[in-house]
Amino acid sequence: MFLRPIPAGALHPGGIGAALASLSRRPTLWVEAGVVLVWTAMAVGASVVDPGSASGSGSPWSNGGSLWICMTGMGEMGAGSAAHTVPLALSGGPASLAATLPMLALMAVAMMLPPAMPAVRHVAVNSLYWRRRRAMVEFLLVFVGIWVAFDLVVLGALARWGWGASPPAAAAALALAALWQLTPLKRRSMLACHRASPLPPRGWRATAGVADFGMRHGFACLGSCWAMMLTTAFVGLPRLAWMAALTTLITVERLNLKPRRTARRVGAMLAAAAVAAAVLALV
Repeated sequence: MFLRPIPAGALHPGGIGAALASLSRRPTLWVEAGVVLVWTAMAVGASVVDPGSASGSGSPWSNGGSLWICMTGMGEMGAGSAAHTVPLALSGGPASLAATLPMLALMAVAMMLPPAMPAVRHVAVNSLYWRRRRAMVEFLLVFVGIWVAFDLVVLGALARWGWGASPPAAAAALALAALWQLTPLKRRSMLACHRASPLPPRGWRATAGVADFGMRHGFACLGSCWAMMLTTAFVGLPRLAWMAALTTLITVERLNLKPRRTARRVGAMLAAAAVAAAVLALV
Protein backbone atom coordinates (compact mmCIF):
# COMPACT_ATOMS: atom_id res chain seq x y z
CA MET A 1 0.00 0.00 0.00
CA PHE A 2 1.56 3.26 -1.12
CA LEU A 3 0.79 6.86 -0.35
CA ARG A 4 -0.43 8.80 -3.35
CA PRO A 5 0.38 12.46 -3.88
CA ILE A 6 -2.47 14.82 -3.11
CA PRO A 7 -4.32 15.43 -6.41
CA ALA A 8 -3.93 18.84 -7.95
CA GLY A 9 -7.65 19.14 -7.26
CA ALA A 10 -10.56 19.39 -9.62
CA LEU A 11 -12.73 22.15 -8.22
CA HIS A 12 -16.41 21.70 -8.85
CA PRO A 13 -17.86 23.93 -11.53
CA GLY A 14 -20.24 26.56 -10.33
CA GLY A 15 -18.23 29.61 -9.44
CA ILE A 16 -16.38 30.86 -6.40
CA GLY A 17 -18.94 29.54 -3.94
CA ALA A 18 -18.53 25.97 -5.12
CA ALA A 19 -14.75 26.34 -5.13
CA LEU A 20 -14.75 27.62 -1.55
CA ALA A 21 -17.10 24.85 -0.47
CA SER A 22 -14.78 22.25 -2.01
CA LEU A 23 -11.77 23.84 -0.32
CA SER A 24 -13.51 23.88 3.06
CA ARG A 25 -14.05 20.12 2.81
CA ARG A 26 -10.32 19.53 2.38
CA PRO A 27 -9.34 17.55 5.53
CA THR A 28 -5.75 18.82 5.57
CA LEU A 29 -6.65 22.48 5.03
CA TRP A 30 -5.83 23.58 8.59
CA VAL A 31 -2.40 21.92 8.42
CA GLU A 32 -1.62 23.56 5.08
CA ALA A 33 -2.80 26.92 6.44
CA GLY A 34 -0.51 26.44 9.42
CA VAL A 35 2.49 25.84 7.16
CA VAL A 36 1.69 29.01 5.20
CA LEU A 37 1.37 30.95 8.45
CA VAL A 38 4.76 29.72 9.69
CA TRP A 39 6.47 30.69 6.43
CA THR A 40 4.80 34.11 6.57
CA ALA A 41 6.03 34.66 10.13
CA MET A 42 9.55 33.63 9.11
CA ALA A 43 9.54 35.98 6.14
CA VAL A 44 8.35 38.85 8.32
CA GLY A 45 11.03 38.05 10.89
CA ALA A 46 13.71 37.93 8.21
CA SER A 47 12.64 41.34 6.91
CA VAL A 48 12.82 42.85 10.41
CA VAL A 49 16.08 41.29 11.56
CA ASP A 50 19.43 42.46 10.27
CA PRO A 51 21.82 39.63 11.28
CA GLY A 52 24.84 41.79 10.48
CA SER A 53 23.84 44.25 13.20
CA ALA A 54 23.98 41.73 16.01
CA SER A 55 26.50 43.39 18.29
CA GLY A 56 25.29 42.52 21.73
CA SER A 57 23.52 45.83 22.25
CA GLY A 58 20.82 44.21 24.36
CA SER A 59 18.12 44.43 21.73
CA PRO A 60 15.79 41.40 21.64
CA TRP A 61 16.75 41.05 17.96
CA SER A 62 20.51 41.02 18.55
CA ASN A 63 23.21 38.41 19.18
CA GLY A 64 21.12 35.29 19.14
CA GLY A 65 18.08 36.66 20.94
CA SER A 66 15.87 36.98 17.86
CA LEU A 67 13.27 34.68 16.43
CA TRP A 68 15.21 34.62 13.18
CA ILE A 69 18.46 33.45 14.75
CA CYS A 70 16.60 30.92 16.88
CA MET A 71 14.86 29.60 13.77
CA THR A 72 18.18 29.07 12.04
CA GLY A 73 19.80 27.80 15.20
CA MET A 74 22.86 29.95 14.58
CA GLY A 75 24.23 33.24 15.83
CA GLU A 76 27.38 35.24 15.32
CA MET A 77 30.39 34.79 17.56
CA GLY A 78 30.89 38.51 17.70
CA ALA A 79 31.44 41.63 15.69
CA GLY A 80 33.30 41.07 12.47
CA SER A 81 32.81 37.31 12.49
CA ALA A 82 30.12 36.98 9.85
CA ALA A 83 32.02 34.20 8.09
CA HIS A 84 32.07 31.98 11.17
CA THR A 85 29.07 31.30 13.34
CA VAL A 86 28.40 28.96 16.22
CA PRO A 87 25.11 27.54 17.47
CA LEU A 88 23.73 29.53 20.37
CA ALA A 89 20.71 27.34 21.00
CA LEU A 90 22.60 25.02 23.35
CA SER A 91 25.16 27.46 24.71
CA GLY A 92 22.90 29.07 27.30
CA GLY A 93 22.02 25.99 29.34
CA PRO A 94 18.63 24.33 29.87
CA ALA A 95 16.70 27.63 29.78
CA SER A 96 18.13 28.49 26.37
CA LEU A 97 17.40 24.97 25.15
CA ALA A 98 13.79 25.11 26.33
CA ALA A 99 13.31 28.48 24.62
CA THR A 100 14.69 27.06 21.36
CA LEU A 101 12.48 23.97 21.16
CA PRO A 102 9.38 25.80 19.83
CA MET A 103 11.52 27.50 17.18
CA LEU A 104 12.96 24.17 16.06
CA ALA A 105 9.44 22.77 15.89
CA LEU A 106 8.33 25.68 13.69
CA MET A 107 11.33 25.12 11.42
CA ALA A 108 10.40 21.42 11.11
CA VAL A 109 6.79 22.36 10.34
CA ALA A 110 7.87 24.83 7.66
CA MET A 111 10.35 22.57 5.90
CA MET A 112 9.16 19.00 6.42
CA LEU A 113 5.37 19.16 6.45
CA PRO A 114 4.98 20.18 2.78
CA PRO A 115 6.58 16.93 1.54
CA ALA A 116 4.74 14.96 4.25
CA MET A 117 1.25 16.15 3.27
CA PRO A 118 0.33 12.84 1.55
CA ALA A 119 0.99 11.09 4.87
CA VAL A 120 -1.07 13.69 6.76
CA ARG A 121 -3.91 13.18 4.27
CA HIS A 122 -3.63 9.41 4.68
CA VAL A 123 -4.16 9.78 8.42
CA ALA A 124 -7.08 12.15 7.87
CA VAL A 125 -9.05 10.11 5.34
CA ASN A 126 -8.41 6.78 7.08
CA SER A 127 -9.55 7.94 10.53
CA LEU A 128 -13.12 8.11 11.76
CA TYR A 129 -14.56 11.57 11.24
CA TRP A 130 -15.04 12.30 14.94
CA ARG A 131 -11.34 11.59 15.72
CA ARG A 132 -9.83 12.86 12.46
CA ARG A 133 -8.21 16.00 13.86
CA ARG A 134 -7.00 14.17 16.93
CA ALA A 135 -5.34 11.55 14.74
CA MET A 136 -3.68 14.23 12.62
CA VAL A 137 -2.38 15.99 15.73
CA GLU A 138 -0.98 12.68 17.02
CA PHE A 139 0.79 12.09 13.73
CA LEU A 140 2.19 15.64 13.66
CA LEU A 141 3.50 15.42 17.23
CA VAL A 142 5.45 12.26 16.46
CA PHE A 143 6.64 13.35 13.02
CA VAL A 144 7.73 16.86 14.05
CA GLY A 145 9.24 15.48 17.26
CA ILE A 146 11.63 13.29 15.27
CA TRP A 147 12.91 16.30 13.33
CA VAL A 148 13.23 18.43 16.48
CA ALA A 149 15.34 15.67 18.06
CA PHE A 150 17.53 15.60 14.94
CA ASP A 151 17.98 19.38 15.09
CA LEU A 152 18.98 19.18 18.74
CA VAL A 153 21.59 16.52 17.98
CA VAL A 154 23.04 18.65 15.18
CA LEU A 155 23.09 21.79 17.31
CA GLY A 156 24.71 19.86 20.16
CA ALA A 157 27.45 18.60 17.87
CA LEU A 158 28.07 22.08 16.47
CA ALA A 159 28.23 23.58 19.95
CA ARG A 160 30.60 20.87 21.16
CA TRP A 161 33.02 21.04 18.24
CA GLY A 162 32.68 24.72 17.39
CA TRP A 163 31.71 24.21 13.77
CA GLY A 164 29.89 26.93 11.89
CA ALA A 165 28.96 28.44 8.56
CA SER A 166 31.87 29.00 6.19
CA PRO A 167 32.56 28.26 2.50
CA PRO A 168 34.69 25.15 3.23
CA ALA A 169 32.10 23.76 5.63
CA ALA A 170 29.32 24.53 3.16
CA ALA A 171 31.20 22.80 0.34
CA ALA A 172 31.71 19.68 2.48
CA ALA A 173 28.08 19.59 3.63
CA LEU A 174 26.75 20.07 0.09
CA ALA A 175 29.08 17.37 -1.26
CA LEU A 176 27.89 14.97 1.44
CA ALA A 177 24.26 15.73 0.57
CA ALA A 178 24.95 15.18 -3.14
CA LEU A 179 26.63 11.82 -2.48
CA TRP A 180 23.82 10.71 -0.18
CA GLN A 181 21.33 11.22 -3.02
CA LEU A 182 23.00 8.36 -4.90
CA THR A 183 23.20 5.78 -2.11
CA PRO A 184 21.00 2.67 -1.77
CA LEU A 185 19.96 3.84 1.71
CA LYS A 186 18.58 7.02 0.18
CA ARG A 187 16.55 5.04 -2.34
CA ARG A 188 15.30 2.69 0.37
CA SER A 189 14.26 5.60 2.55
CA MET A 190 12.43 7.26 -0.34
CA LEU A 191 10.44 4.09 -0.96
CA ALA A 192 9.62 3.90 2.74
CA CYS A 193 8.35 7.49 2.59
CA HIS A 194 5.74 6.37 0.05
CA ARG A 195 4.45 3.44 2.11
CA ALA A 196 1.16 3.69 3.96
CA SER A 197 -0.34 1.38 6.54
CA PRO A 198 -3.87 0.56 7.70
CA LEU A 199 -4.97 2.50 10.78
CA PRO A 200 -7.21 0.95 13.46
CA PRO A 201 -10.51 2.82 13.72
CA ARG A 202 -10.88 3.53 17.45
CA GLY A 203 -9.55 3.11 20.94
CA TRP A 204 -5.96 2.90 22.09
CA ARG A 205 -5.14 0.84 19.01
CA ALA A 206 -6.05 3.81 16.81
CA THR A 207 -3.72 6.07 18.81
CA ALA A 208 -0.93 3.50 18.75
CA GLY A 209 -1.42 2.91 15.03
CA VAL A 210 -1.17 6.61 14.17
CA ALA A 211 1.89 7.02 16.41
CA ASP A 212 3.54 3.99 14.80
CA PHE A 213 2.83 5.33 11.32
CA GLY A 214 4.15 8.76 12.31
CA MET A 215 7.33 7.23 13.69
CA ARG A 216 7.97 5.02 10.66
CA HIS A 217 7.21 7.83 8.24
CA GLY A 218 9.30 10.31 10.24
CA PHE A 219 12.35 8.06 10.35
CA ALA A 220 11.97 7.24 6.65
CA CYS A 221 11.92 10.95 5.80
CA LEU A 222 14.84 11.54 8.14
CA GLY A 223 16.82 8.85 6.36
CA SER A 224 15.98 10.40 3.02
CA CYS A 225 16.53 14.09 3.82
CA TRP A 226 18.94 14.38 6.77
CA ALA A 227 21.92 15.31 4.60
CA MET A 228 20.07 18.08 2.79
CA MET A 229 18.73 19.42 6.09
CA LEU A 230 22.25 19.38 7.55
CA THR A 231 23.38 21.93 4.98
CA THR A 232 21.23 24.62 6.61
CA ALA A 233 23.79 24.83 9.43
CA PHE A 234 26.71 25.52 7.11
CA VAL A 235 25.47 27.49 4.12
CA GLY A 236 26.19 31.17 4.69
CA LEU A 237 23.55 32.44 2.26
CA PRO A 238 20.45 34.13 3.69
CA ARG A 239 19.05 31.11 5.44
CA LEU A 240 15.39 31.78 4.70
CA ALA A 241 16.12 31.62 0.96
CA TRP A 242 18.15 28.42 1.42
CA MET A 243 15.42 26.86 3.58
CA ALA A 244 12.81 27.72 0.94
CA ALA A 245 14.97 26.22 -1.81
CA LEU A 246 15.54 23.01 0.16
CA THR A 247 11.85 22.72 1.00
CA THR A 248 11.00 23.03 -2.68
CA LEU A 249 13.58 20.41 -3.68
CA ILE A 250 12.49 17.95 -0.99
CA THR A 251 8.80 18.43 -1.79
CA VAL A 252 9.30 17.98 -5.54
CA GLU A 253 11.39 14.88 -4.90
CA ARG A 254 8.80 13.48 -2.52
CA LEU A 255 5.72 14.14 -4.68
CA ASN A 256 7.25 13.27 -8.04
CA LEU A 257 5.98 10.12 -9.69
CA LYS A 258 9.58 9.16 -10.51
CA PRO A 259 11.41 10.02 -7.26
CA ARG A 260 14.63 8.19 -8.13
CA ARG A 261 15.20 10.24 -11.26
CA THR A 262 14.37 13.41 -9.32
CA ALA A 263 16.79 12.38 -6.56
CA ARG A 264 19.61 12.14 -9.10
CA ARG A 265 18.77 15.57 -10.49
CA VAL A 266 18.66 17.05 -6.99
CA GLY A 267 22.02 15.40 -6.32
CA ALA A 268 23.46 17.05 -9.43
CA MET A 269 22.22 20.46 -8.25
CA LEU A 270 23.71 19.90 -4.80
CA ALA A 271 27.00 18.86 -6.38
CA ALA A 272 27.05 22.05 -8.45
CA ALA A 273 26.38 24.08 -5.31
CA ALA A 274 29.23 22.23 -3.57
CA VAL A 275 31.61 23.15 -6.40
CA ALA A 276 30.50 26.77 -6.21
CA ALA A 277 31.10 26.81 -2.43
CA ALA A 278 34.53 25.22 -2.91
CA VAL A 279 35.48 27.86 -5.48
CA LEU A 280 34.27 30.55 -3.10
CA ALA A 281 36.42 29.06 -0.34
CA LEU A 282 39.51 29.33 -2.55
CA VAL A 283 38.90 32.93 -3.57
